[in-house]
Amino acid sequence: MQQIPFKVSARTAKLIGQQNFTNPEGATIELVKNAYDADANNCLIIFDIVCESVPETLSFDEYEHINDSSNIKEFYKKNDEGYILDKGLKQSETRILQKYFFRDNAIYLIDNGTGMDGKTIANHWMEIGTGNKEVDYVSNGGRVKTGAKGIGRFALDRLGSKTEMFTSTKTNEHFTNLFWEMDWEQFEVGNLAIGEITSTLTDRHENLQQYLKLSFIDKDTVRSYLKSVKFESGTAIKITELKDSWSKENIRSVYNSLEALVPPKELKIPFHVACISQQSPDDFGEVQTSFLNDYDTKVVANFDPKTLKVEIEIERNELDLGIVRKQYSHLFTNAKPPLDLKTFEEKKFKYSRSVFELTKWENDPQNERKFQNIGAFRFSFFFLKNQISKKEGYPYKVINAKERKALIDKFGGIKIYRDSFRVRPYGENGNDWLKLGDRASQSTAGAGQRIGDWRVGANQISGLLTISRVGNSDLIDKSDRGALIENESFQVLKNLLTDIVKEFELDRTKVLHPFYLEMKRIAKEKQEREAEAEALRLAELIIEQREAQKLSAKTAGNDQSQPYENIAEELKSYQEIIQKSLVRPLQKEEEENEMSQVRTLASLGLIVTSFSHELKGVRNNLSRINHLEKVYSKLTPIDPTDEYVYRDGLELMRIFKKDSELMMHWVDYALTSIKKNKRRRRVIRLDEYFNTLISDWRKVFDKREITIELQNNIKEDYTFKAFEIDLNTIFSNLISNSIDSFHNMREPRERKLNILLEYIDNTISITYSDNGLGLPDVFKSDKDSVFLPFTTSKKDRLGNDIGTGLGMYLVKNTVNDNDGEIEIIDTNEGFKTVIKLKTN
Repeated sequence: MQQIPFKVSARTAKLIGQQNFTNPEGATIELVKNAYDADANNCLIIFDIVCESVPETLSFDEYEHINDSSNIKEFYKKNDEGYILDKGLKQSETRILQKYFFRDNAIYLIDNGTGMDGKTIANHWMEIGTGNKEVDYVSNGGRVKTGAKGIGRFALDRLGSKTEMFTSTKTNEHFTNLFWEMDWEQFEVGNLAIGEITSTLTDRHENLQQYLKLSFIDKDTVRSYLKSVKFESGTAIKITELKDSWSKENIRSVYNSLEALVPPKELKIPFHVACISQQSPDDFGEVQTSFLNDYDTKVVANFDPKTLKVEIEIERNELDLGIVRKQYSHLFTNAKPPLDLKTFEEKKFKYSRSVFELTKWENDPQNERKFQNIGAFRFSFFFLKNQISKKEGYPYKVINAKERKALIDKFGGIKIYRDSFRVRPYGENGNDWLKLGDRASQSTAGAGQRIGDWRVGANQISGLLTISRVGNSDLIDKSDRGALIENESFQVLKNLLTDIVKEFELDRTKVLHPFYLEMKRIAKEKQEREAEAEALRLAELIIEQREAQKLSAKTAGNDQSQPYENIAEELKSYQEIIQKSLVRPLQKEEEENEMSQVRTLASLGLIVTSFSHELKGVRNNLSRINHLEKVYSKLTPIDPTDEYVYRDGLELMRIFKKDSELMMHWVDYALTSIKKNKRRRRVIRLDEYFNTLISDWRKVFDKREITIELQNNIKEDYTFKAFEIDLNTIFSNLISNSIDSFHNMREPRERKLNILLEYIDNTISITYSDNGLGLPDVFKSDKDSVFLPFTTSKKDRLGNDIGTGLGMYLVKNTVNDNDGEIEIIDTNEGFKTVIKLKTN
C-alpha cells in the first residue's frame, strides 16, 4: 500500500495568509505585534512615500520622462492637455503601474527586541503555520505572545512585493547580525510548491546601530529618534514595491488605530510605538494611548476564578466636596461607609462580591464551572458625563463638556485587550457589545431619583477588559482575527461584566439620592412659602377692595353691610382658602393617579407573563372545540342510549366551559384592575379589600392547590385612604412570586399563603407570608437588593435574565409612594414580609 502525501502550492499558502490581512492597516499592526512578542520596548514605523498614488493625468513633459522600458505608457491616452489614465484596467495592469510609480516608496518597521538568529529564522520565521508561539507562548521578558497561527509574516507580502530584514540577537555577550531578503512574487510563479520558495540569508559584520545609521544617513527626523532610543539588538524591516496608495489620511488611519491598539498606559507595559512620515515630519510621532485623568468615576474589578470572587474598587471624583461639606453635611450625619463623608473625602473604597451575589445566579456546581471557564480578568472603566443640567442642581464639579465629548469620541466604549493588544471590533464607534445603550433606553430615570433605577449610557463610558490567551483559553478569537467566538464562556462573561457595571450604577444612585430628596424638600418648602406669600397678598387685596366698596357705599348713603370686627381673622381665613388652591392638590392627585395606572399596567404584564403557559394551554384546548359541531352532527342520528358517544360530547362541553371560565377570570381581573373607581383615592376597608382579592384569585388558587388564610386582628376604627390599584400592585406581585415559588418546589408540600392584619400606633401592619422556597440565597446577604429595578434571580443557562426584575421593585415603590414601609423578615420556612401603612 502506497502512502501519498498532500502537496500545497505556494499560491494557496499565500492566499491563506492574505485572507488574514484584508487591508494594509491590519498588516502593519500585525508587524507591530511581532515587535511586542520579541520583548521590544520601542517600535518605530517609518513611511517614506515619495508618490502617494498612481497619477490619473500626466503633462506632456511628465509623459516623456517615463522610462520606455517600463511598459506603462500604453496605459495613458493623449488628449489636448496631456495624457489621461485608461479606465477599466486589469489588476495585473494596475500592479505594473504601482511598481513604476511606487518604486521609491518604502515602509520601515524597526524594533529593539531580542532579534533572531539563523536557527530561529530557518525553523520558525520560514515555517508557515508554525505552532511555536502556541507552545512557547511566554517570551523571555515574561510577555504572553500575541501571535499563534504562524502566518504573520504574510503581512509583509500584503504591504509590498520585496522585503529586506536586518536582525541582530545577543547570545552570551556575542551579537549575531543577519540580513534576510525575500521576493514575495515567487508565490505567483507557475505551479511552484511551497517548498520551492526560497529567500536569502547572509551574515553581516555591521551591527544594528551601524545599519540604521547608514540606512537613514539623510533622514534627520529618523536619526533624531534613533539617537533617543537604544538599539543594541532588534530587527529592522524594509518593505518596497508597495501594493497600496499611502496618502497622509491613510497614514493617519494607521496612527489612530495604533492609539487604540497598543497597551494603554494604565497597564504600565514598557512598549512605545512611534510613527514618522518622511514627507510630513511634523505630524504623528509617538503614539498616545488612551489615558483619562478627567473623569467622574473610575471602577476597577478583578475576577479570581479560584475563589469565584470579584474585587471591586470604586473611585468617586464627581462631587464638589467643598459644596457638599458646606451645604449638605447634615445629610450624612448618620451615614455608614461607603456613603459617609469620610469615604467621599478618601475617594476610593474597595469591597468583594461573589459572582453569585453579583449576578443573582443560583450557586451550583454547573454554574461554578461556567464562571471558572471564563478565567481571570481585569475590567476597568471610567464614567464621564458630558453635560450638566442646572435644573438637576446636584453639587457636581465643573466640567469641560467639549473636552469630555472629544475624549469619549476618541477613547469611548468598552475595549478588549488580549495579552495587552486590542481585539477588534469591541468598543469601536457603534460597537456597543455590552448593550449599554439599550439598557439606558429602558430606564430613563435621573441618577438620584430612585436608588438603582439609573443606567449609564454607552456614550458616557470608556473602559477596557484585559484577558490572556493562557488564562482565558475559552475566549477564542476567530480565524480572521476579527473578534472572539461567541461561545458559552463569552456570553457568561458579558453578563458578568454588565453586572459589574450595575454595581457602579447602584453606587452612583445611592450617592445622589439624598441630594435629590433634599432638593425636593427645599423646592416644596419654597413653593409653600411662595404660595403663602401670594395668598396673603390676594387676601389683603380682597379686604382692601371690600373696605373700598364699603367706603364708596357709605359715601353714597346706601351702606347696608354688617361690620366685621376681626379683620385679622378674616384675613387669615381668606389666606388659607387661597393658599390651598395655589398648591394645586388636584394636579398632585392626577400625577399620583397616572403613576398608579402605570404601576398597575406593569403588574398586569408581569402576571400575564407568569401565567402565559396556562393561557397557551387554554388556547390549545379551545382548538379542540372546533370538532364540536362534527361530533354533534354524528350524535344526532344515533340512539341516545349509546352512552359512550353521549359522554364524549359532554366531555368536550365540560372542557369548553372550564377553559372559558378560566379565560373569563383573567379578562375580568384585568378589566377590574383598571376600573375608574380603582384609580381614585378613597377610603378602603382592608378586610373587605382582601376578601375581594382572594375571591379574584380563587380559581388560580384552587387549580394550584393553594390555601390562603386571612387573619384580621384589627378591632379599632380607622380611616385608610389609598388607590385600590396600588394595593393590587403590591399584593398581586407578592402572590405571583409565591405561585412561582410553589411551582419550583422539588418536593411535594401543602401550599399555604397567610395574610395578617394588625393596627399598631395609628399604623396598619400587613404581614404577608408563604411556605414556598423563600427568598433566593443570592439576596440573603442583602435582602433589600431584591427591591432594585431589573434585578432578578431567574436566569437562563448563560446567565441572561429571563425574569423582568420589576415585580418587587414595583412593590417597594408603591409602598414608598403611599408613605409606607416594607421589610423582609427572616423565617425558617418560606417567604415573609411586613408592610406598614399609615392611617389618615
